[in-house]
Amino acid sequence: MKIRNQLANWLIARIGTWCLRALFLTVRVEHHKVETDGTPYGRAAGPTRFCFCMWHDAIVTAVYSLKTDKLAGLISRHQDGGYLAHAVKLAGITPVRGSASRGGAQATKQLIDQPDLHVCITPDGPRGPRRVMKDGVVYLSSRTGRPVIPTTLTGTNYWSVPGGWSDMMVPKPFSKMILLAGPAIEVDPNLNREQISEVTETIQKEMDRLDLLGQRLIRGDRSVLTLLGRNGTYPDDAIPATGAPEATNADRTDDADKPKDIRRVA
Repeated sequence: MKIRNQLANWLIARIGTWCLRALFLTVRVEHHKVETDGTPYGRAAGPTRFCFCMWHDAIVTAVYSLKTDKLAGLISRHQDGGYLAHAVKLAGITPVRGSASRGGAQATKQLIDQPDLHVCITPDGPRGPRRVMKDGVVYLSSRTGRPVIPTTLTGTNYWSVPGGWSDMMVPKPFSKMILLAGPAIEVDPNLNREQISEVTETIQKEMDRLDLLGQRLIRGDRSVLTLLGRNGTYPDDAIPATGAPEATNADRTDDADKPKDIRRVA
């Protein structure tokens, strides 16, 4: 039975990968980052590796939107994680099995032993609540020495595939996706429990801020790019709801105007 399940997982992942790769050939991706090497897409110029923090509903877009380099994905040992582990491996990402509740220490050790890899974690997985931070990303960052980079994705037109506790965002053909990678947050390795909670709340606020900036940018307001590297800075007026018309500006992959420092918390 175990072998049969593994084979089924592999087949589902293989078929899904083919379909998604074909879909993403039609999708335009606009990527903005603050740190020079603060992206899992493209070869890093320096030695620093990061812990990319993104919401669970953005996994599909994150994996297939652009080609990654030297990236590991922290994937739950929950049964549903089997499909995802096979899929990310097919996409060139190293799967590391573990979460805050199961296998976290082993996953952390594996990442410490592979210092050349970035790591991506979904801090609201594997069981939710949706878009609510858990402190696992802070623990992982403090133990592995990888600064946290809050990362969010949004799009002009996409399906929301229902799940047990969170929908999955899948872009529609010929739509546009925007990926924002914010300022790095360096986590002290000697945090106590109270300080871990404080840093978790800081990252939650930054994720929410980037979500708001993404919604404005998807409507064509390029002025918000000047705010990308300013942790805690919001646009002056209200942010429109998801599903707004597509931006008409030309696609860009350049960095936004930004400071280059790494912010340190606690």
